[in-house]
Amino acid sequence: MKNKLLLIIVPVFLFVLIGIYVLYNRPTPNTPTKPNILTDKIDEIVNRPPEFNSELQKQKVVNVLLLGNDIGLERRAKGQRGYNTDTIILLSLNPELKKALFVSFPRDIWQNGAKINSIPILKGNEEMLSAISKISGQEISKFVTIDFDGLRWLVNAFGGVPVEIETTFTDNTFPNIQDSGVTTVSFNQGLEIMNGDRALTFARSRKGNNGEGSDLKRAKRQHQILKGMVKAVENKNSEFFPFNISEFYNNVVKHTNTNLSLEDAIYIYSFYKNMQDYKVESLVLDDKYIYHPTDSTPYGGAWVFIAKDPGFKNLHSDIENFITRAEAPQNN
Repeated sequence: MKNKLLLIIVPVFLFVLIGIYVLYNRPTPNTPTKPNILTDKIDEIVNRPPEFNSELQKQKVVNVLLLGNDIGLERRAKGQRGYNTDTIILLSLNPELKKALFVSFPRDIWQNGAKINSIPILKGNEEMLSAISKISGQEISKFVTIDFDGLRWLVNAFGGVPVEIETTFTDNTFPNIQDSGVTTVSFNQGLEIMNGDRALTFARSRKGNNGEGSDLKRAKRQHQILKGMVKAVENKNSEFFPFNISEFYNNVVKHTNTNLSLEDAIYIYSFYKNMQDYKVESLVLDDKYIYHPTDSTPYGGAWVFIAKDPGFKNLHSDIENFITRAEAPQNN
């Protein structure tokens, strides 16, 4: 009997207390509304910027060096072990200003006592980070290295990558897949969904007609592939769909060499939700910044590029102006 009485009294008592509280705190036309401390606290927590355990979060500009090595299954099968790093791209991101910049560095630039395309295999990736930091004027501590096989795998895993081909061209001297001779490849202006082999060919060709036969044009095409990869994140035919950055990272590190941590990858991916708002530019070092010296003796007789101005000061200024201010590179 006593327990039943308590079951009745306690709810009634609580109901009365709640009613008194509501009446007492009900705002009148002449009294200002009291702040809801609990709701304000929840809003503060929900709207708080995400925190990441990544050293990149401390940097105003996030810089990652993207490196491509000219070796794959076919060349390894023939006993090749050495390689050149012929694709050298700096990706710079400014999340505050929503800017992204791809900068390509010709492989024959002389820096730190060597052609930069030989530095990774001769001196290691840390030395490569040092060399490109000096050339670009940017602080770079992170890198991702991929080879022919890795690029094929990544593009195919995305279910193909949409690439905007700016100029129709044909290359009649492109190395065949066995690397035993040459073949003819062609690309037509417009959008193409490229598979791994097609993307690799597009990225490597440098003897095409119609103005596409140069390292500078090849570098710009590589930028187009990278832009296509950003769009491919939402491809429903992708092995990664629905996209999960942790799973993506764990798969990619099996096919690449990188010092990016999972926390770094999560932090960089946090920019993706605003990617449509980013201003994206491309810059390839050309004769505004570099030239071929007539005397190759100081460089061991090698054919090289060196800076037009001491220490690449003009390049430092152009990169800094775009990524932290309003000016853009001129050869985009």
